[in-house]
Amino acid sequence: MYAVIETGGKQYKVQPGDVVQIEKLEGEIGTATKFSSVLLVAKPGTDSTTIWLGKPTLNGAVVDAEIVGQGRGDKVVIVKMKRRKQYRRTAGHRQSLTQLLILGVANGSGEKLELSASEKKDRLAKFITHLKPKGPAFSPKRLGSRKKLNAKIVAENKAGTPKPASAKGAAKKTTAKTSK
Repeated sequence: MYAVIETGGKQYKVQPGDVVQIEKLEGEIGTATKFSSVLLVAKPGTDSTTIWLGKPTLNGAVVDAEIVGQGRGDKVVIVKMKRRKQYRRTAGHRQSLTQLLILGVANGSGEKLELSASEKKDRLAKFITHLKPKGPAFSPKRLGSRKKLNAKIVAENKAGTPKPASAKGAAKKTTAKTSK
């Protein structure tokens, strides 16, 4: 049995045991989620396929899932250029994504297909995420201009806090001692 769900403005075909990568959902790894916006449920058979089709969604149909990965996908580079106009812009984007393990599909009329505990354990043992965690935000190396930085150091010295030893000052002192 498989279903077509809608999340993040996109539609995904899912069945129990699948690992699906969708746009970011809030939640920690291991959190269970439910999708009630199920557009279609199909049960393939040997001679025919039974289909439950929603208008636009099926009442009572639910897809159960568990979050197995959170992070950001590959970087997409955007380049804009207008020839002979000296206009060039380059930007990058990394989409935040969530990876889900589909645990069960219910069609809303009583039929349900679920992933067994042993199959779930096997799927999680084989699963390796390729998403990278979101890193710290960019912070500049300096607080501003050298004048502002020197003014802050002078203010700290007047307050009685010890002046932090800079790497350049420490290197000069050691070289001066070794040269004598």
